Amino acid sequence: MSLAPHAEPRFLLYHLQPISARLLFMRHASGSVLAPRPLPFLTNPIEDDPPQSKLDLIQQVTLGMRLNASLGFEPGMLVVEPDFLRRAEIPRAVVDLHLARFTSHDPPHEAARLKGAVFQPITELRGGHPVEMAMLRWAYEYLLAG
Repeated sequence: MSLAPHAEPRFLLYHLQPISARLLFMRHASGSVLAPRPLPFLTNPIEDDPPQSKLDLIQQVTLGMRLNASLGFEPGMLVVEPDFLRRAEIPRAVVDLHLARFTSHDPPHEAARLKGAVFQPITELRGGHPVEMAMLRWAYEYLLAG
């Protein structure tokens, strides 16, 4: 991996229904599954083993607060998963890729709709940017193992 500087982190937002275990991911108005904005076109996933470091509580809360604020959500609506971190190379930088979970019992469909976004199962998210497809695969494997 290069020693490039780090860029703005991206987040894959998901909702896991606690009773039915239905897993949905948010697809944004841009068509991307990553927030707060899509990755640049020339991005490659870093497929080696994920970094072993996990977020400490301060990092987790700070990232969560920034993410909720940048998307216009109430504090605590999204919580960043402390044990999940993948990376991708973008032109002249490396970007951290995180998972963030909606904390509500049911998916916040109305909040998503107001932002031009929708919740979709992984089977409906095919054909996106290769890094986004890798991110969905990594997230799915992580969540199934959890």
